[in-house]
Amino acid sequence: MKRICHGEVLPRLRIFTMIALLVVIAIRGVIKSNRRLGFVMDEKMSEKILRARKVFEQEYFLEKLNLIYDYRTSLEHEHRFDHLPTPDEISHCIPNPCGWTTGMEDAMINGGVALDMYLDLGDAAWARKIYRGLKRCGTVSGVPGFVARSVSPRDGVSFYPESSRDQYTHYVYGLWSYFRSPFATAEEKLEITGLLVDVARFCETYVTEENDWTLPRADFGSPRSSVCKLWHVNPHEAARLPMFYAAAYAVSDDIHWLDCCRKYAGPAAAESMNLRPKSYHSFALMQMLCSCRLLHEVLPEPALKAQYSEVMKRIDPYFDFNVCRAGTDSYLVDFQAKMTDWRDIFNCTVMHGCRHVIPCYPEDYSLAARTVRETGEAVLCSLLQLKPEVNSLRRRVYRFVLDKFEPETYMPYGGLYLIAAWYKAKKLGIDLAAC
Repeated sequence: MKRICHGEVLPRLRIFTMIALLVVIAIRGVIKSNRRLGFVMDEKMSEKILRARKVFEQEYFLEKLNLIYDYRTSLEHEHRFDHLPTPDEISHCIPNPCGWTTGMEDAMINGGVALDMYLDLGDAAWARKIYRGLKRCGTVSGVPGFVARSVSPRDGVSFYPESSRDQYTHYVYGLWSYFRSPFATAEEKLEITGLLVDVARFCETYVTEENDWTLPRADFGSPRSSVCKLWHVNPHEAARLPMFYAAAYAVSDDIHWLDCCRKYAGPAAAESMNLRPKSYHSFALMQMLCSCRLLHEVLPEPALKAQYSEVMKRIDPYFDFNVCRAGTDSYLVDFQAKMTDWRDIFNCTVMHGCRHVIPCYPEDYSLAARTVRETGEAVLCSLLQLKPEVNSLRRRVYRFVLDKFEPETYMPYGGLYLIAAWYKAKKLGIDLAAC
């Protein structure tokens, strides 16, 4: 073996030191470059989000009723809601008792998401506006515990008589979140206690085996669709009923509602573990996640908490499929697709069992609505987890869809979910612009 003399060691050390120094300089350069790129990307995305929020607040939210409507049919502000049903059409359940496709379908779903968003933003004034819209839909019928989907801006009182577990889920979650926030006044907390106890009492009275575990219509008429059923349902719907009871207990401290919750919470957690190997819409999984999150927060039993924690973990991988689909579809989407007046749609679906007639959205509009919404929902649901984290796939697709989406010419309400995801990430210190 060749021996290295002292005179040879020093030059070699200098060479190694120089190489190491050059590597460190190069790495620092890459880091600085990435930081610069991240900063530029974050600035660009922030600007798009601010534009989207402005459009959302001006074009989809109606101040006089504090409600969000599903889409606009005109880019002219004065005519954006010309398509909304008349009180006469609503009174005759035209086109169906749920108001599906009319623009008065999802005010409670969107309201619950928006309320949580403004809480993340720390915007008390806007949070209060959205809360008042939720309260309006929880009281407009005069039937305590019935939650209307939306209210007509034409007279401020007309509503479709059939709601759904989806509307109730976001209504309950939104009220519970607002109750726990620093913005709810003592008076509002009393109101929320009354509203959530009304929902629990409505369920206790009517959601029984004799009624096929189904929420009644405001007029107590029939037929009713399967979207109102709360027990003996699919795994992603199983936790809704105990969630409603848990929320009533959380705001009232009435042990009766905790006992009602406990009757269903264990079986619901077990059933929720049975998600099938199939694709689920992001909105359905988001509602499942909200139900499980509320139950995890409210239930005192460690074993039940652990079960719902595990259910939430199992939900998460399903969103990768939806994100992949949204990313693929985004190449095909016309983000400026127009929505026509529902009265002019001739292609309809007849819902099995109840025979509700549902006008079908135009295909290009439907694709634009789903792509934006499901992208936002997937990221938002990553952030609703007990240990929030957004993987690189969801970040990339989120950035790509946000870049292609132009809020000023986009007709559906899906931009709300991109905005809500952005602000929740900011609150949690998660950078969606990071690679």
